[in-house]
Amino acid sequence: MTYEAFMRNARAEANTDSTRVRAAFDAILECCKRKTGLSGTAEMIVDSALLTLPLSADDKAKVRELCSWTLHVAPLEPLPLRPDAALVLALRVHDCLDCIK
Repeated sequence: MTYEAFMRNARAEANTDSTRVRAAFDAILECCKRKTGLSGTAEMIVDSALLTLPLSADDKAKVRELCSWTLHVAPLEPLPLRPDAALVLALRVHDCLDCIK
């Protein structure tokens, strides 16, 4: 799936909260793949991208928390972020890609 498709799922209020949060993380992961050009584990790709993305320390911590939840807890609660907060974070990560081109 593409970043745009994941973002549609993250925005879809008919989806469960965990589905929306997972979709927001998957959109972030797509951005990280685009930034790094890497394939491999989600943790490796995210960590590599976060080294150079101009995000705040708080946003980087939230991305790592989403990654950990997605890999080790999802779809169970507690959710690391509310769906809307995860969506906004995915938009910020995407905007960072645009600003560094």
